[in-house]
Amino acid sequence: MQTKQFDAAMQDVAKVYGSPADLLADDDLSRPQKLKLLQQWDYDLGLLLVAAEENMAGPDSGKTSERLRAVRDAIERLGVNADPDETASSPNKMGTANIPESDTREPKRKVAH
Repeated sequence: MQTKQFDAAMQDVAKVYGSPADLLADDDLSRPQKLKLLQQWDYDLGLLLVAAEENMAGPDSGKTSERLRAVRDAIERLGVNADPDETASSPNKMGTANIPESDTREPKRKVAH
């Protein structure tokens, strides 16, 4: 996925992908990109849950927990385990996935000689 498109998806993952399954099925994304987008989606949904707890729920807020479970399941399908001590709405946290730093970088491209 081109950087511009990826950056747009990071701004509102749910707007670009209808479900975590759609995101996982996108062959244009690398594994690190999928993890990063799912992590952002997890964070966004966590913020929506906090808003709902504070009686500031938006449209479709009843489905937020369901979507959050689907996002976390998708993260686990990519081989990353969730940390139960962290929550999506924790300050300075970006979701629950412990994604190794090496997995968040784009793979190096081989140069043809």
